[in-house]
Amino acid sequence: MGKKNKNIKYTALLPEEQVKELKELAALDYISSVNSGIRLALEGFIAKSKNELYQRQMEAAAKDESFMKRTLETQEAFSAPDQEVGGEW
Repeated sequence: MGKKNKNIKYTALLPEEQVKELKELAALDYISSVNSGIRLALEGFIAKSKNELYQRQMEAAAKDESFMKRTLETQEAFSAPDQEVGGEW
């Protein structure tokens, strides 16, 4: 059975102009509601932020000699099995 998302009420202060613009988008049926517009914006912000954080972590890891050594050794260890299936993975 799927995991049900729990909603939490949270109060936030938003610039009046942005709320006005969200209401206009909702009135034009571009978004279903102001709440929906805020949720969509947050989803995009969180996804972008996580991606940027991951990129920073990978850049830091690339400078870590022991991490790179382990990564290359693991890649080399799996090169033979990859060749066994004709590189179709």
